[in-house]
Amino acid sequence: MKPSVAVLLPTYRAEKTLARAVRSLLAQSHREWLAVIASDDHCDYLRLLSGQGLADARLLQVSTGTYGSHDHGARNRALEAAPQTPFLALLDADDAWAPEHLEALLPLAEDQGAAVCNTLTFDESGRAYKRAFPEAEAPFPMGPEDILTPRSPFFPVLRRELAAGGWHPLPFCSDVIFSLTVLSRARRAGGALVCHPAPLYHYYKTSGSITHSAKSAEVAEAGYRLILQKLEEGEFDLDPDVRRAAHAEFTANRRVNRVFARWLREGRCSSMEDFLDQTERGRAPWLLAEAAREELE
Repeated sequence: MKPSVAVLLPTYRAEKTLARAVRSLLAQSHREWLAVIASDDHCDYLRLLSGQGLADARLLQVSTGTYGSHDHGARNRALEAAPQTPFLALLDADDAWAPEHLEALLPLAEDQGAAVCNTLTFDESGRAYKRAFPEAEAPFPMGPEDILTPRSPFFPVLRRELAAGGWHPLPFCSDVIFSLTVLSRARRAGGALVCHPAPLYHYYKTSGSITHSAKSAEVAEAGYRLILQKLEEGEFDLDPDVRRAAHAEFTANRRVNRVFARWLREGRCSSMEDFLDQTERGRAPWLLAEAAREELE
């Protein structure tokens, strides 16, 4: 059986979570896939999985050759090693797919170039508590605001050529820039980045992630500053309207991040995710006013 899609699966300190991700792969109703596990910490994950009864010939492993090259480094290594399948799909080692994830998204990607789903977020207790688009009922073509506004990660299933060049080496939000790039390229090819309304990607918050780090405000500030610089230099392969929307969004996020940093110091939130949950995804009118006042001080 020739695989139609290569699944890129970056792994870093994933010993406790990878089995869940792989079980969701093995449960896919679409069976013609091959997964490339990119170890970013020198761990032999195939051996680990085999010890848990999860050996499968469709699971391959490569190594970044380093320790902690960030999500962009591991994803790019997986992309480099992936067989020449017509489609790619993304799955992080601490997340999972619903069984019909590939079956639902591949036809949309084949027709339009790329597709995501209505990401379902789980808190640290395993409770599903929010979707990116709670009112969505039918597939729709995304605009840049649909990627930027929810403050929720998206993981495309896409035609391989749309991933050319892979992920930019950014300390923060490399996945957002990648999604915006895929959107621009899909539209130029006469297609779209389509969002399926079903919550087929299960995104799990973890205590070790950047957004749960004590240094998350510092990392975000450096990331926003670098992204804005690269946007102004035209480095990313984005359409003009996408570039403008991204510049406006990251400028606003940088302002709000200063409030987040103060909240962390004052103990008003425990993490970036907690802050976003308390502030309508960072868009509460009172928060924007507070950020504007803080900028003037």
